[in-house]
This record gives sequence, structure tokens and C-alpha cells, in this order.
Amino acid sequence: MSEQTRNRLLNVLKIAVSLGGIAILALTQDLQHVAQLLREMDWQPFLVALLLFLSGSFVRAYRWGCLVWALDVKVGWWRLVALYFVGGFFSLFLPTGVGGDAVKMFELSRDDGRAAPAISSVLVDRFLGLFVLFAIALIALVGSHELVGAGLRTLIALVFVGSLAGAGLLLQRTWIETWGHRLGVDRLLGRFKILRELYDTLHLYGAGALLRATGASLLWNLILIFGYYYLGQAVGIEVPLGRYLILIPIISALLMVPSIGGLGIREGATVLLFTQMGTTESQALALAVAYDLTLVVNGLIGAVIYILQGMRGARR
Repeated sequence: MSEQTRNRLLNVLKIAVSLGGIAILALTQDLQHVAQLLREMDWQPFLVALLLFLSGSFVRAYRWGCLVWALDVKVGWWRLVALYFVGGFFSLFLPTGVGGDAVKMFELSRDDGRAAPAISSVLVDRFLGLFVLFAIALIALVGSHELVGAGLRTLIALVFVGSLAGAGLLLQRTWIETWGHRLGVDRLLGRFKILRELYDTLHLYGAGALLRATGASLLWNLILIFGYYYLGQAVGIEVPLGRYLILIPIISALLMVPSIGGLGIREGATVLLFTQMGTTESQALALAVAYDLTLVVNGLIGAVIYILQGMRGARR
């Protein structure tokens, strides 16, 4: 099977997953009640959530900057902020909920002239986001483990431990190179220059840059969780903040499932998880749609930035 054929099949799968998720929700949910909840939504907490999410792009841009500046990439913070908004626009319809990351990689590599630092920094940036998010969930479980079932507790613990082990292997070069030699990974790195360069960048960040990026990641994830909490308030969900600390990491991780912009996955996961906390299915779906609205606003800002940048480039 050719690579082109595989890509087409993968794209068909992504479309099918999103359409399938939407179809299941449309057939099983009371959409009229969901629409009523959205029409009667309390706009004050919604606007608070929207402002929190928009401010998050500035925080995440700083987190990304801590990484790219450690790799000696000459790029300003405002440029990274713009790329985050642009990435948000493309994430609305590109495959998986992190499709905009590919756009950020491409744009930064054009600015810097090197692909490896752009790819490495975006991947580490995404990793730190999920790592800290699941660390928050694990800490929340210590005092409220009875709120979720054993399956969810196990999932959160396994993802966190797996992320911790992966980070240790990547940062401890001796271990991974010893096992890489035994498994033949070193030969693969030797054949593909970009993989070798990408691997080498993982050991150039330094403790200071990683600590600053982790701190920014903690701030962003708290913004994300509080934003969801205010959206819940807007649609009438009375769920304690502690439960958001546990559920939002799982929803965020599920966005890695192949889909179009996370559509169908995010909504289905929100309904599945929040109904276990005592909310109605209509309220949970209204929460997911309210979050989708904030993504659209963020994406529209990114579209305007992308168009303006294109016009300036055309003039030059």
C-alpha cells in the first residue's frame, strides 16, 4: 500500500470518527433541550471563561518560548502568541484536536530556517501541557478518589506514570541510547537526519528552561480548568471545582484520537464523563458546545491574524 493511499484511508477514518460521534450524539441526545440551555445561558460566566481561554494563548506562547529560546531560535514572544492563535484557527478543522501544532511547526521552521527545533519545541510543549494536567488530576484524586470509578483512577495514574517514565528516558541520554543500540534505534536515527537532529534537541533545553515552561504549563492548565468551570456555571451545571480537576485532563488526552478538530470526540467524552458526576446529558452536551463556541472565537482571531500576516507578506 502506497503512502498516498494510507493517508487517504487515514483521512477517511478521521472524518468517519467525527461524523460518527456527531451522529451518535444527534440520535441519542435531546438537541432541543441543549439548544434551550444555550439560549438561556448565563453570559457573564461564559464571558469570564472566554477571556480566560484567550489569555491562555499568551501563557502558552511564553511556555513555548521558554523552549524555543533555549534552542537559540530567534523569535519574539508576540510572534509566538500570533502563531498560537493561528494554530487555534487551523485546529478547528485539521485532523485531531492538535492539528494546529503542525501549522505552528511549519511557520516557526520558516522563520528560523530549521525544522528540528520547531518540531521538537512543539512536541515538548504539548507533552508538558498533558503531563502537568494529569499531575493536577492525580493530586486531586488524593483527596477525592471516591468521586470517580476505579477505571478512571487507573487511567489517570497510568498516563502520569507513563509520561514520567518517558520524560526520564528522554532526559537520561545514557539509558535510551543503550537500549536504542540494542533495539536498532540508533541505525534508524543514522538513516534519517531529521530524526537525529530532533533527538539531539531534546537534550539542549536545560533545567531552567524546562522549569519555566513547566510553571507556565501549570498556570495554563489552571486557566483551562477554571474556564471549563465557569462554562459549567453558565449552562447550569452545579459540579464542584474538584471534579473538573479530574475530568478535564481525560477529555484533553482523548483529543489525540484521530478526528477532525476533535469534533465528536470532545463532545462525546464530555457527556460520558460529566453524566457520571450527576449532570444531565443535555447539560453536559451544552457544556461541550459552549466550549466549542470559545474555540470558534479563538479561531476567528487566528484567521484574522493569518490573513493580515499574509497581506503583509504579499506587500513585501
